Amino acid sequence: MGWDTIRAAVCAILAIMQPVSAQRIENAIRIVARLIDVDGDGYWPILERLEAEHAALANREERLARYLAGGRPQAARRLLPKPARSMPREDRAPHE
Repeated sequence: MGWDTIRAAVCAILAIMQPVSAQRIENAIRIVARLIDVDGDGYWPILERLEAEHAALANREERLARYLAGGRPQAARRLLPKPARSMPREDRAPHE
């Protein structure tokens, strides 16, 4: 396989990829958690990687908001997106 073929394949893959968002990572975490629940611990490394990526994304967003706000904490909070729920309501344990 030549470099032109490889380059074309990579470009095709990148063209259909969606940007990574906190919501997409959270959805993936839920899916992997269910896989672990059903199929065992073999998926733990994937879950840990997704958690690390989610934390890194949140850290980048927080830092960017802080820099854009010029060190003003109130302004930085307004720039940050509202935190999404980590689990849909139906997956939570009922309150008794």
